[in-house]
Amino acid sequence: MKKKVLAFMLAAMMTAGLTACGGSSPAGTDSPSAASGKSEAADSGSSEAADAAAGDLYFEELQHLIVAFPTWTGAPADTEMVTEKVNEILREKYNIEVEFQISDSGSYKQNMTLALSSGEQIDVLSTLFSSYSNMVNQGYLMDLEEDELLQTYGQGIIDVLGQEYIDACRVGGVLYGLTNTRDYAAGRGCIAVGTEYLDAVGYEAPADAGEIIKITEDELNDIFAKLHAQYPNLEVYRPAANDLVQQTMIDQIGGNNFGVLLGTSDELKIINLFESDEYMNFCKRVYNWNQLGYISKDAAADTTNVGTLVKENVLMAYGTGGKPGSKVQESTGDGRDMTIFQTREDYISSSSISSYPWVMPITTANPKASMILLNELYTNPQLADLIIYGIEGVHYEITEDGFLDANAGSSPDTYSTLNWLYPNQFASTVLVGNTADLWERTETFNNEAIKAPALGFAFDSTKIATELTSVTNVYEEYQKSLEYGFVDPEVGVPEMLEKMNNAGLQKIIDEKQAQLDAWAAAR
Repeated sequence: MKKKVLAFMLAAMMTAGLTACGGSSPAGTDSPSAASGKSEAADSGSSEAADAAAGDLYFEELQHLIVAFPTWTGAPADTEMVTEKVNEILREKYNIEVEFQISDSGSYKQNMTLALSSGEQIDVLSTLFSSYSNMVNQGYLMDLEEDELLQTYGQGIIDVLGQEYIDACRVGGVLYGLTNTRDYAAGRGCIAVGTEYLDAVGYEAPADAGEIIKITEDELNDIFAKLHAQYPNLEVYRPAANDLVQQTMIDQIGGNNFGVLLGTSDELKIINLFESDEYMNFCKRVYNWNQLGYISKDAAADTTNVGTLVKENVLMAYGTGGKPGSKVQESTGDGRDMTIFQTREDYISSSSISSYPWVMPITTANPKASMILLNELYTNPQLADLIIYGIEGVHYEITEDGFLDANAGSSPDTYSTLNWLYPNQFASTVLVGNTADLWERTETFNNEAIKAPALGFAFDSTKIATELTSVTNVYEEYQKSLEYGFVDPEVGVPEMLEKMNNAGLQKIIDEKQAQLDAWAAAR
């Protein structure tokens, strides 16, 4: 992200009293919306590049580093081909090569837990679908400022993020992770629906509708009813594990649901989510959809990505996070035009900046090399396009006006990753279909969203680690049955809540409240 964008966003937050803890373009031109962002990314890494040229950052022996991150469906078919292109750049510049360990979203957390607990080499990883705080508490992560690693080999990262955004990822004052540049706000209550299905039932968007169409929950229910009547053999909606956050206004504290803030309140009051109307109403709505036949009977067990189901003409709608460019993002990923509806508000949660940072495990083979690699990921536009979208001409094409077409190329379906997960997606070329001011619109989106009163607060779960494990086990026993609509919430929620309370839920809530009170007092 451009430094000016980040700085402006931060200034707006602080004003509100919410301090947040070779290009692939033709003829060497970048897309209009990415040009200045790419220039700053390149500039911020220019000193490192100069040092590398002088041999200061070039290793005598080849450094083999393992980078782990998830996608929805696991490693793309052409991962090896793309990896070799990445390594051509890294070997020449630093004598570093990478190996990507890419897992699907459902197995990533387990794979990382097994690898880290057994001491396997992993040098850089994303904490998405895992728990950053739990990894810290387990002692799996390096202090990124140990021996001045970040200051010495990550100056480009500092230039891109700014110190305030770096500090937002501290736990107990120690820097274990680095946020990625992205939309920190998320449009809550967003549903992506195949446009062709909407056309078939006669839906007409309002004349003044923008990229995301604001509707009520009753209007959404009416749309689903018409879709089901028109296409009785297709699945109307597929729930997902993260729907609870995407479809409600809760603010997870510590990256879990065991004691939350409500996004509809400015109070710093931790509540028991599972006793709240917000949770019960969410479960009742999905239960009703399931009873009406909108949800597949196999939904809880089927791990197929929703984008794949949409491509295969099996599914019509699913939940997503709203943001500038989300229509293009979903349509590109699903291979068909998607319409985005929104029933709730845009919201920046307390942990938005620090929810899934990039980290260096203690099992890294070479901390210096790993930090140099991270710095390159944040500052090199060529690597950004490669790792996110693949190889130009094979997995995508660049249009005449400098945008990236991810559905072009000779083999566009054999490689793609999650652009919003990459360390600095703002160094990449903007997708075709977006406007030239995408990053500026993202700035406005972040600035205008409702901001959590605990923005920047980081919870340390060390004192309640045992209870957290026990309550998590109970939640995982009930989550899909309740949140996918297979069990009547009037029966299932009280049963789950009783077990959670016996497992120590109240102790977790009390500890969160105590730390939040101390944080608020210190401000």
